[in-house]
Amino acid sequence: DAATDRVVDALTAMVNDERGAWLLADHLEGGVELALAQTSAEGVRELVIDRTFIDKDGIRWIVDYKTGGHEGGNLTSFLDTEQERYSPQLENYAKVMREMDDRPIRLGLYFPLIRAWRDWVPENP
Repeated sequence: DAATDRVVDALTAMVNDERGAWLLADHLEGGVELALAQTSAEGVRELVIDRTFIDKDGIRWIVDYKTGGHEGGNLTSFLDTEQERYSPQLENYAKVMREMDDRPIRLGLYFPLIRAWRDWVPENP
């Protein structure tokens, strides 16, 4: 029940937040839970991108939703830490996406429960 309540709270927050509504909107080449395969010397690894789409400016967005909260403290520091924590994962998504799409890429973390957002350009897409 608690997990269901958290999902309902997150979705409600998203539709009532300008950034959240933008992420959920119908965009060009939109994908949700987009499964991709990455091959390497170690074998095949499955990746799942929470949300991806092309915006009106032709930028490919790769977004990861985070349902965690933030209690007290400095929000900017929290977002800095979360970006550092999840950057390798999103940078890898960008690397795989780059093999299929040559558009500019931006990465984003969205926290619907606290209506927080962090985005950046990948280092080596």
